[in-house]
Amino acid sequence: MFKYQTFILIILLINFNACINRYVVPTPQVNHLFDKSYTHKSLELHKKNNRNYIPSSDSHNNVLYFLDMGMLNFYSGDGITSNQLLSQAGMAIEKNFTKSISQYASSFIMDDRILNYNGEAYEDIYLNVFKALNYFQLNNVDAAGVELRRVNEKMRNLQDKYAKMAQKISQDAQIRSARLKIKTERINFYNSALSRYLSSIYYQFEQQYDDARIDIQHAYAAFSQQKMIYNFEKPRHLSIMYQCLSRHGDACFKTKKESVYLVAFAGRAPEKKAKTYWIISKKNYIIIAKTKNGSGRIEAIPFPGAKAGLFFQFSFPYMQKRQNNVKKIVAFIGQKSVQMEKLEDMANVAIETFNLKQKLIYLKTIVRATAKGLIAANIKKKMGKNKKKLKKQKKINFLGNLLIDAAISATEKADLRLSSFFPAAAYSGILSVRPGTYRVKIIYYNSRNKPIKVQNLGKQRITKNGLNLIQSSYYGIY
Repeated sequence: MFKYQTFILIILLINFNACINRYVVPTPQVNHLFDKSYTHKSLELHKKNNRNYIPSSDSHNNVLYFLDMGMLNFYSGDGITSNQLLSQAGMAIEKNFTKSISQYASSFIMDDRILNYNGEAYEDIYLNVFKALNYFQLNNVDAAGVELRRVNEKMRNLQDKYAKMAQKISQDAQIRSARLKIKTERINFYNSALSRYLSSIYYQFEQQYDDARIDIQHAYAAFSQQKMIYNFEKPRHLSIMYQCLSRHGDACFKTKKESVYLVAFAGRAPEKKAKTYWIISKKNYIIIAKTKNGSGRIEAIPFPGAKAGLFFQFSFPYMQKRQNNVKKIVAFIGQKSVQMEKLEDMANVAIETFNLKQKLIYLKTIVRATAKGLIAANIKKKMGKNKKKLKKQKKINFLGNLLIDAAISATEKADLRLSSFFPAAAYSGILSVRPGTYRVKIIYYNSRNKPIKVQNLGKQRITKNGLNLIQSSYYGIY
């Protein structure tokens, strides 16, 4: 018989596992230092907080460690260390995703927090973008090209990746008994303007102008074909280049002056939050509502075997954008300046790709919470059947009921794991100058047109037929 002692054991296991080789997520102090642009101090404090953590022996949260440390090293200018960590993140994501497919059975007993974290789709995609940027800074242009091609490959495989997840979930006995149809939503992100823009820079440097032209055309098309993500005006320099290519072909890349390509990142990627709903059981079906009394009804779902009169709470994750105070970015190269324009809303990409599997999480959570709630109700009923119980036994049963409720609560929480340091948006700009050495600075402005960050990049050498790519970033919280 399934007894309440089983639930108590689950609680103990959760607490025990949480104490073993635990990754310490970025603390408020680490985040505060990062938001104030003290990236080196933020990195050092985060390293100190995790000095006893061994990611190689922890497949549960090692992806978070590799992504967070990889991005902190990116912002700190250590491209070699950053790429080592981001490479480890990529390998761990692939390994953990494969393993998580076989772990889904256990997540129907507890919740998704028991699964090895295998990264969100946008984390898996953008880690290659930042590896490419690191390689550009390290003058390993060929390796940067490999990373950018990997981005396109991952986007092509994204729909199939989550279709496999849906297929595995749909095979669960509880899902089948509830007769729920599990399927993924159609993905609306299959072409990254940011990745294509960087790839075009790579091909221009390699003088492979036909490939550069194709990437510019793909970047341009991203705005018309993926309007849910690119819900803002396309950069003017992208439109000008697209129109030039349509009229004059590869001659557009062969100019007397050198093009300086500017890329800036602002803000921080979305956070995961928990949304809590109620399950109200009826005979052979359940109602999902925002409140226990049934108001704010969401939907009714057939659930064979359900009995009327029971109430269960459940929570599932959603993504929410963070505050970003950057409204304008201006780049200065010598006496010339250009206002940079948004090229990619990375926060939109994060939310859109997360929505691809959110329906899976939602349905799986409902089935799991209902099944556990029905089991718990049955146990409580059996414990309270004998009306001639001794007073001591009644106290034990009361305590048992509390422990059962605690176990349900402990094993029915939203999985809010997410890396902390990807940016929210990418901006781009192009300036044409003669070869030489120039002082470069990037100024970030808020909505009142007040400078909130001035980043002096010192003297930068612009060379004939060089890569001439300049990067900047600010998180836009203060």
